Parts: sequence; structure tokens; C-alpha cells
Amino acid sequence: MAATLTGGSLTTTAPAHASSDTPAQAPRTTSHSTRSPSAAQLTCAIDDTSGCLNNTATSTFTTTTSPADADGSGNSFDAVDLTRTAGWHSGRTVTIDGATMTLPKFGTGTYDNMLASGQTVTLPGSSVANTGDAVVFLAFATGAAAKDATGTVTYADNNCLNPDGGPTDQDYRLDTVPDWLSGPSSAASITLVHENHSNNTQTSPSPGPKVYAISVPLACPGSVVSSISLPQFTNGVQAGHPALHILGLGIRPTTVTGSGSSAQHWVGTWASVQDTDTVRSSDGGTAAVNGQTLRIPVHVSIGTDSGDGARIHLSNAMGATPVTFHAASAALQDTTAAGATAAAPPATLTFDGSPSVTLPAGGDATSDPVTLTVPPQATVLVSLQVHGEVSAMPGHSLARTPVWVSDHANRTSDTAAAHYTRTTYTGLPYLSGIDVTTSTSNPTGSLVLYGDQSVNGDTASDDGRHHLSDAITGALVTDPRGDTSVDYGVLNAGTDSKGLLPQITNSTDPVNALNPQDRSVLAQGNVRTVLVSAGAADLLNCTSNADTCATDVENGLASLDSQLSSYSTDDSQIYVNQQPITQNSSITVYLATIAPFTAAHPGTAAQEAAREQVNTYLLDNYPGGLIDFAAAVSTDGTATSSTVKAADLSDGNPSDAYYADLAARYVDDVDSGALIHPPN
Repeated sequence: MAATLTGGSLTTTAPAHASSDTPAQAPRTTSHSTRSPSAAQLTCAIDDTSGCLNNTATSTFTTTTSPADADGSGNSFDAVDLTRTAGWHSGRTVTIDGATMTLPKFGTGTYDNMLASGQTVTLPGSSVANTGDAVVFLAFATGAAAKDATGTVTYADNNCLNPDGGPTDQDYRLDTVPDWLSGPSSAASITLVHENHSNNTQTSPSPGPKVYAISVPLACPGSVVSSISLPQFTNGVQAGHPALHILGLGIRPTTVTGSGSSAQHWVGTWASVQDTDTVRSSDGGTAAVNGQTLRIPVHVSIGTDSGDGARIHLSNAMGATPVTFHAASAALQDTTAAGATAAAPPATLTFDGSPSVTLPAGGDATSDPVTLTVPPQATVLVSLQVHGEVSAMPGHSLARTPVWVSDHANRTSDTAAAHYTRTTYTGLPYLSGIDVTTSTSNPTGSLVLYGDQSVNGDTASDDGRHHLSDAITGALVTDPRGDTSVDYGVLNAGTDSKGLLPQITNSTDPVNALNPQDRSVLAQGNVRTVLVSAGAADLLNCTSNADTCATDVENGLASLDSQLSSYSTDDSQIYVNQQPITQNSSITVYLATIAPFTAAHPGTAAQEAAREQVNTYLLDNYPGGLIDFAAAVSTDGTATSSTVKAADLSDGNPSDAYYADLAARYVDDVDSGALIHPPN
């Protein structure tokens, strides 16, 4: 979020198009919530919210169900669904979208969530993350979506100061918190099976009750937060009236770990987003493992600096049940033998010092740093031993990446590939990212490619090296106007899933994010730039007239631009009088024109007219922030041509040449100065 600090207060801004260097114009302010005296008395710590709880939303289903009323009609979550099925344990922590949150105690009939009524949640000086780049709320609404809920972030003394050295607070807004029953499943962090009722009955609605993660950008990333005031939204539940429930909240840390001379700066070098709850095999069957070790090759963009640090990210975001990994490792691939053969004995990975880690449904984890020299554009083999029998693995559905699996044993330390067999998986389970260390004095950031098939490379070669991220990395290396190096991480957040545009917004300029945008883009390692190539799937699924289809996509792209550019980069700290002030540098957002439909996925006349209308809108409204992907692959080299050139297609689908042409267009636009704010 761009920010201007004036007169002891913080003015937040959301530009029509993001700038990576310059504070945005046209400030927009949000007012502080008015707290009632009773609400103001509710205060608690972020890792023990018992003093702020004021509603019971979870019950244990028996012949005498424990009392709970989430919605004013006596309905509630089932405690067994949360604990035994999903692995969310009463009073323990879960990590969602990179933020660790402490769950309240639940299932006993006592208060187990916070109806947002102005409570003050304090952050201790130790034991929890109190600095970061975003606050993540674990929340849901009942009675309808909760909209336009505002609260306040208060920074500690000598943090987030205005230019005069005075303290300042930050107002925040939750644009929309979806309803637990009618809200979109694709944006939920967890979807449960049962709904309990006050008459001691239980039903299984479709879809089931849901909980969402909603992030709010911190205007002063890296500054210490002392407290967070919840919105003054409701003091009780009433049937048919919106109520905002918060199960927990946490701060997502920045990509700087440690401090002083021991500080390490991290940047993403590879990513894969979860978009399916069931990774498939090429025959359409479900991929399953039983105590086996997965070995996954990762083609990185940038390498480690002199610190030689690496770490991995694991995700169970689309999973319905917990998963445990007994062991994990990372090693460079042997460039001569290739396949599952490592170049040297793999480095053992740990998680909070333990060789094993359990991810609840919807959860994620980051490994401890390990010393591993990773050259640029190398292939890293990540090995994961999955505990027990897993009949369905969540992950990335169309990865175009080979995956190997071992016999029923821990083979994470194996250098040779003798115990590994190549699978027929079409997807990539569990592994969601790799970070490497970057210069402490001059850290680099990452470019996140967010979009549909144009980014993911669904029909490219299946060697794991021909996604758009790989094509851009290669184009930067071979660019005759460059220096053969890649100066920033290039991360692929492509997916074949639909609904990449914001699904629920209370305004055309949202300033906070739901999933999948939050975990797929904003939780990536030191993201500074986002390239959005989306809208094709939305158009192909639209059955209205051309104007309606085009307008919906145009509004969605504008909302996504506003949403992403409301967040700040991690490392833009400056100092005034030796005190930290954040010179907020908004994440830069580029939009891409929509390429012509292909023979494999043809559009109707109305859909094609809508595509051309959207592209004209983008060309007219986003000068200096637009990559003309359509022109790069179209027959006549324009954004409104209706066909893709034959050289970029194979059996009617985009080929490797298609993605190479998109990458060339991106590099040309960077080199030519066509982008007002080049990637950094």
C-alpha cells in the first residue's frame, strides 16, 4: 500500500496503476472505527485471545450437542471436522498464507471466536511475529457477507514515524469477508463437511461451512506492531444479519530473517501454486503414495548469493486432511545423469529444528535455512517423504514437470536414483516454492507471473523447463541488450483454475486480498512486481452479450490491479533521525492483453468481440503498465487480431514457441522503456 505520512497520521493510497518508486497520488483515507465502551474493555494478546472471545461458533455433535450459535439460528461448525478431519487443534497454532495464528479453544460450549466489536489485540515483544508485511485474519461471516469493516493498526514507539518523528497509526479496511455457507469455496482456506444445529441434528450442506484467510497490507513493513483494533462491526448474532467472526490473526513476516550482521534477505526463485485437491496421473487416476519419497525437480531463475542459503515452502492449501512429512532434503540435480540423480549428497531440511512437519488442511510451512550453493538457472531436486498412506494429494494440477517416487522408504538422503521411478503424475504435489539468499546490502526482489494457461504453460513441453517463467528467465539470459544475468526472481503463479479475478469485492478498488491472490502472489518471496495475464477463462465461460462479458473482465482486472498494488514491498525502509520510517514502495503491477483464442479452446463470436473490447480498454487505460501479449502471438501482430500465428501452435494448442514469444515481448518492453516502472 502506498502511503503518505503527514501531520502524525497515515494516509493510505491505492493508485489506478502501481508505482514501484513514487508514492501514489489521489490519497484515500479510512476513518478510525468508533468503539463502544464495552467493546473497548475487551483486550487480549494475539497468541491468547481468550479475553476477546464473545461468541460460540463450534460445537461437539452428540445426542446433547454443546451449545453454540454462529448465525443467530443456532447453527455451528462441528469440532470433530476441525480437529480430527482437518487437523486444526483447539488452542494450537496454524500457519495460513505464511502467517502463524493461535486458534482459540473450541468444542466445549464456551466462547471460541471474536465477533468483531472493537476488541484490542496486543502483540507481545517476543514469542510471536510482531513485524511483517501483512496482517492475516482467519475469519468468516454469517447472515451474509460482512462488508467494509474498518479497524486500526497501532505501531510501537519509534516505529512507523511521520517525517517529523511523531508516531502514527494505520487504518485498515476489510473490503469483504465471505459468508461461511454461501461464500466461494475457491477462496476458502478450509471447507468443512458438517453443520451442527441447536436441535441436536447435523447436516452436510454442499458446499460445507468455510473459513477464509483475508490479508491486510501493513503500510510500514518491518515496523513493530504493538496492537490491532478489530472492526466495530457487531456485538451479537441475529438471523439474516451480517456478523463478522474472527478465529485468529497473525502477522506475515517479511523476507528478512535475523538482524544486524546475521540478517538474511530472501527472495523467491521458483514457485508453484496449489489449485487442485487431487493430483492426477496421465490415465486420469488419482496419484497416491504410501510411506514413499517424492523427488521433484525445480528449475530456478536466480541463484544464491555469497550466503548460499536456501529454503523451501510446502503447502496443503487445497488439502482436506493433515499431511505429515517425516523427512525432506534438497540437492542440485546431476547435470550429466539428469533425472532423479543428485550431484552430491542432499542437504537435510528441518522445520523449526525438527526433521518432520505436519501441515493441517489449508496450512503451509517454510523450512529452516540450509546451506546450499544454487547456481542461476540450476535444477534443484527437492525430496519429501510422505508419512503413511495418502490416497489423494493436493497440489498444482497441470505442472508439466516430471516427478519421481521411491519405494516405501525414506530416500531423501539418496544421491543415486536407483530407488526412484518416474511417475505419470500430471500435477505436482505439496511443494510450493523455493527461496534463496540475496544481497543484504542490495537485495533483489521477485517478479510473480499470475494468470491462467498463458502463464502456466499447460501445453508446453513436460520437462519442467518451459513455463512462461522459464521462457522469461531464458530470454533475460540471452537478451543481447542485457548482461546474461537475471537480476530478480521469476516466479510462476500460473494455474488452469478459473476465477483468478477477484470474486467478491465491495468496491471497485479493494485494498486487501482473499485467496487465491494472497497465497499465490502476495505471500511469495519478496514480491516487487506482478504481471497479470488473466481473463481468457472468464470470457470463455461468459454466456452474456459481449459488452457484459467485457465489462466484467475489465472491472475484475482493475480490481486486481488495485488489490495487488495496495501492498508494499518488503525492503523499502528509510530512516529519519535514526528512527525507522517506511518509504512505502507499492508493488508494481503490469497487466497483459488477452491473446486470441485457439482452435483447442475456441470462443463464440460474442466472446471474441468481448476479448477485443477488453484489449482496447487495456491499451487505452494502462499506458506504461501493459504488456501486449496478444500482439506477440497474433497473426497480424495486433491486440485485436482474432487468430494465433501457426508457428506458435501445435495441434491447436500453444507450443513452446508461443511462450517464447510472450517472453520476448516482455523483455522487449522492459528494454525499450515502454514500462514506466521497470521490474527491480
